[in-house]
Amino acid sequence: MILVVDDDARIRTATAGALSAMGHEVLSACDGTEALTICSSRDDIQLVVTDVLMPGMRGPDFIARVHAERPELRVIYMSGDIGDTPPEAFGGWPLLPKPFTAASLSEVVGQALAG
Repeated sequence: MILVVDDDARIRTATAGALSAMGHEVLSACDGTEALTICSSRDDIQLVVTDVLMPGMRGPDFIARVHAERPELRVIYMSGDIGDTPPEAFGGWPLLPKPFTAASLSEVVGQALAG
């Protein structure tokens, strides 16, 4: 199961749709707060694909909180602009630049799930 988190409904829907078309089961959330709720209620999530800059809770802050409970979750960040987010905030997880293609999404997801 993959959780897609993005405050932009178009990007969230397109990303979830592309992942579904690749054969993945997908959940989506519009922000970090909703994503935390989903993560706390689902133990089948293996990978989180999250935007970096979102209102309320940035992607790295959401990931820090979810990793406190679920350190095994794999992460892919996606963003067209990381703002003032320092690179070390990504904890070594990949950053997929927006806009991205289905092929580049497939490649980075495959790498993340392979370990």
